[in-house]
Amino acid sequence: MRVWPVIVDSQPLYLRSAGHSASLLSVPFGTGVLIEHVTAGIRLVTDNPPLIIAPAGVDSGLYTDWLKAICPTGRIAFTALDLAAALAAHELSDAMLFVDPRCWPAQPNGFTQLLRHYTAEPRVSHHLVAFEQAVAGTKERVAFDPVGQIRGIQRLYEQTTWPFISSVAATLVPSSSGVVAEGALPQSLLELRQTLIGMGIPSRDVPIDGVALDLSDERGMLSGNERLILDATAHRAQPEAVSTPLFVGSGHEVQLGARLMGPIVIHPRASVEAGATVLGPAVIGAGAVIAAGAVVAHAVIGPGCTVPAGIVVRDRAWFKTAEEVRFNSGDTRPMSFGERLSRLSTEARHSASVSGRQEKAGSRRLALKRALDLAVSVAGLALTSPLLILIVIAIRLESKGPIFYGDKREGFRGRVFNCWKFRTMYTGADQAQRELKGLDHTDGPHFKVDRDPRVTQVGRILRALNVDEIPQLFNVLIGQMSLVGPRPSPFRENQVCVPWRAARLSVRPGITGFWQVCRHNRSAGDFHQWIEYDLLYVQHLSLALDLKILAATALTLGGKVAHVPASWLVGQNAPIADPGPSDVAEPQHEEQVA
Repeated sequence: MRVWPVIVDSQPLYLRSAGHSASLLSVPFGTGVLIEHVTAGIRLVTDNPPLIIAPAGVDSGLYTDWLKAICPTGRIAFTALDLAAALAAHELSDAMLFVDPRCWPAQPNGFTQLLRHYTAEPRVSHHLVAFEQAVAGTKERVAFDPVGQIRGIQRLYEQTTWPFISSVAATLVPSSSGVVAEGALPQSLLELRQTLIGMGIPSRDVPIDGVALDLSDERGMLSGNERLILDATAHRAQPEAVSTPLFVGSGHEVQLGARLMGPIVIHPRASVEAGATVLGPAVIGAGAVIAAGAVVAHAVIGPGCTVPAGIVVRDRAWFKTAEEVRFNSGDTRPMSFGERLSRLSTEARHSASVSGRQEKAGSRRLALKRALDLAVSVAGLALTSPLLILIVIAIRLESKGPIFYGDKREGFRGRVFNCWKFRTMYTGADQAQRELKGLDHTDGPHFKVDRDPRVTQVGRILRALNVDEIPQLFNVLIGQMSLVGPRPSPFRENQVCVPWRAARLSVRPGITGFWQVCRHNRSAGDFHQWIEYDLLYVQHLSLALDLKILAATALTLGGKVAHVPASWLVGQNAPIADPGPSDVAEPQHEEQVA
């Protein structure tokens, strides 16, 4: 099987003022041009030259000259007949990889992931899809009754209960489908997906792993460039070099008196005149001119474009020439608060913004924490093996059913896993929880009933001695859990409070934690304390805190006989940090330095 790549180029609205030759593939993207990033991703799955579907209305001569200069092996299809003719020689066992850079996965493994799925099912078209994104990763939907009264409010979470597809980044389809044989020229992969479904060709949607950038929107282009700028400048030998420009190619002209504060990427032949100000993160495209008196801040300046004197370009993608600005000043306003807020789901929040010392310290902490987890879990399983055998015999003798019970819980970054424990209830007890809800005395989403009738006699003893959770050492051993962390909870419990959910899923869950050893309001429910102590743990992450919690767990028998004050763990006057938008949108505590 051979894979033939087809790239669908386009001309988003923010590029229209740059002339008929401008297209999305030609825009500056970090230290390169977008087509270079696209072809690099394609080369991970195939070495065949790409076929580019040109946007409608571009100047064919200029477009061809530009493409041949930057991608000599690329072919161009200006019409549906060009596309059909180019693909006519493919064998029926081949596959076509359609790529639409308007939806660009921030992680580079998307195409290889798609190929794995296609290889397993070669007669089915596979689509690499992006789901709609909401600020903070959640959106609420209000349901009304026939007379307009509020009937209920649903909170939908991305990656869990969010079913809405926004765009398609890539499609792998069998050449035998004949999808382009009749002269159809897809304008987007969403359109191609619908065409394939209409033709009766089975489809599979493969969700993009991580963030997908919407490059058809100006905000997505800014976020993508910001991410790449921080990556490019963070790996310099000297940390102070981050604030100086990163020059790509040659022919640059930065006059004496120009004020530049990085991180900034300047492409070949770009000119920054004396008296101009450029504040990063920013990208200056090839041949662009920043005139004296102009201000560029957090922006992308297109190739061959000009920012005239007196113009302030802030939080914008600028694709205008001097003549266009002279006759039509265009939109130079900065983004509104709402527009900036909507960028939170795609802005870079990764190790590029962490200093070298912080990154090394975090890596050491994670390595030591993992080493402690492995050592204690192995030793714990070895030392308790005789006890485990006795527990297995006792459970088997009292009631029929499995020895272990695995409940689906959300772990690090929301990944679902089976959290194991010894079965302490009669088989099918989880199905009776709804009937017992009226006896629940908690003040939150968790469920607890005194003298729960579903618990077996052996189960009561295991729970009282806190030994029913020993099998979770297996979860620790394989990295799904840690010894210390927020208790793993199912989605139905995590969805109540957005900042709390984001914080607790930013670290691995634990067998014991801050809440277990500090909680002291059990009779009143203590859900508010659960939120407080989980946030305190995430805010004060350290190996020393983990060791204190382990010691407190031993002293209090897991919080059963006593509790320790929170100030003993994190010190006096330790306020809870109000989770800002970046914490809510994509917490990265463990993954930043993993």
